[in-house]
Amino acid sequence: MRAPTLRGFTLIEMLIVLAIAAILAAISYPSYMDFVRKSWRSEGRSALMQQMQEQERLYTRLGRYRPYEGESGEGGVGGKYIVKSANCEGRGSITGCIRLTATLKPGFSDPHVGNLWVDSTGGKGCDGTLPGRCWQ
Repeated sequence: MRAPTLRGFTLIEMLIVLAIAAILAAISYPSYMDFVRKSWRSEGRSALMQQMQEQERLYTRLGRYRPYEGESGEGGVGGKYIVKSANCEGRGSITGCIRLTATLKPGFSDPHVGNLWVDSTGGKGCDGTLPGRCWQ
């Protein structure tokens, strides 16, 4: 009579599969995080442009800009960025020229771009290590 054979995976086979999965994860994770950060930047740029349009409408009506601070999410809450206003570089007052800056909240990081900014003179930029990615 024949002895029953056991079927299953050996420890070596399981380790090989685990090693392949780890290699695939190590290759794909940086690419995934790059796409996630791109979506964050899109949110920040959108919030900056929306608030700048609001500031320009106010300037058209009243002849001055106003201080602003809010979040980048829908309706100004729940976003990943905090948007703040300040005067333009070299200008003493916010009433004639405004610069809006979007700063990531604690817990989020984007070293390639850093803080995004736009000003009422049409200037745009960021303070990260790869400024070419700011407004892409």
